[in-house]
Amino acid sequence: MPFQRFSDPEAERAFLRLERSARAPALRALIVIGAVTLVSYMILNPLHFDREGVVAYTLAAGFLLAVLATLFFITRTAFYLDSAWIDLPIFIAVGAGMTALTSVLAKQAAVTGFPPFAMALVQMGILVVFASIGFVGTVRLFFLWAGAVLGLFTAWLLSLDAPLISNIYSLTNFSTFLIFALYVNWDIDRRARRIFETNAELAREREKSETLLYNVLPQAVAARLKAGEAVADAFSDLTVIFVDIVAFSSLAQRLSPGHLVKLLNDFFSAADDCADRHGVEKVKTIGDAYLAAAGGMASRGLGGEAAIRFGRDLLGKVGELAERSGIDLNVRIGIHTGPVVGGVIGSNRLAYDYWGDTMNVASRLQGVAPANGVAVSEATFFQIQNEETFEAQTVLLKGIGEAQVHLARLGREAGG
Repeated sequence: MPFQRFSDPEAERAFLRLERSARAPALRALIVIGAVTLVSYMILNPLHFDREGVVAYTLAAGFLLAVLATLFFITRTAFYLDSAWIDLPIFIAVGAGMTALTSVLAKQAAVTGFPPFAMALVQMGILVVFASIGFVGTVRLFFLWAGAVLGLFTAWLLSLDAPLISNIYSLTNFSTFLIFALYVNWDIDRRARRIFETNAELAREREKSETLLYNVLPQAVAARLKAGEAVADAFSDLTVIFVDIVAFSSLAQRLSPGHLVKLLNDFFSAADDCADRHGVEKVKTIGDAYLAAAGGMASRGLGGEAAIRFGRDLLGKVGELAERSGIDLNVRIGIHTGPVVGGVIGSNRLAYDYWGDTMNVASRLQGVAPANGVAVSEATFFQIQNEETFEAQTVLLKGIGEAQVHLARLGREAGG
């Protein structure tokens, strides 16, 4: 479309702020060049012009310098970035200053050797080049301004006592120059808008990628990986939660594959909800087991307290799921607190994982927990003894030996 604008007003404002900020330094550089040129002529003119010509030029140049100085300082403000409409009144003032300057120089044709129409072409050409850079993100306003300038220039040519052919050539040359300037301004704006759209799309895709990354990795870990760091951490007091479905193999034989997957999805979704609610970090799923941690890299909960509250909540959800589905679904939970190592390894399917004997103990505790209940180690028990009533037992944990564990049934009675 000839005059491009984003349909989203917020996108249009963002584009204007960015583009006007990016092009302001170039505009200020042109202002400095123009100001230096004007001051140079103000110094040289007394050597060639009569007093009346010097005064007239100085007044016209002084007005133009004041307008340029105003534009210079405005471009350094937030007002300039947010108020694109200011381009039109500013360049009307610049055009008025250039017109006054052209009129003064036209009267000095005998001294300068430039015919009035030639001097006008030079001065108006400079004005148009400057305006093609100065109208930033406001192509419509530039076209409006350029149309007015062309009309005034045509009227001025017709007022001169000059041959028709001179007027025709002057008007043709200026119109061609003006069309080039309009095209340059339009093309710069078109390209800038395409770049802005591309960058916005890249930013949206980057945000999606980061959201996906943060779904599988803690934000701090993702930042470290993006910075090229190797991620390895030591935790002295992490509470590990191991949840497993009782007699899952039997369930798998009784249910169709689709029904089984739906049941697992409902179970794991309930566990995810409970983890979010209690500030527990989901580590991963292992078959029909759910592994979580409290007090680690991405958890908000305080160790054992968060773990037991998560367990109690999850067992309640499992009971609801069993009632809703009509399936005798039972789970066991093991909880242990101790030292672990955490980190990210490999380059594909990244995940923050934990390793250490604490993980194995939690898994073994799950094996001795009552159906729809929890088994906690002594290390965890001392943190949560006021949270729940436990029964202490000495049990034999496979690969570990005899250990004092604390058992509690927090859910419904298991079915037969």
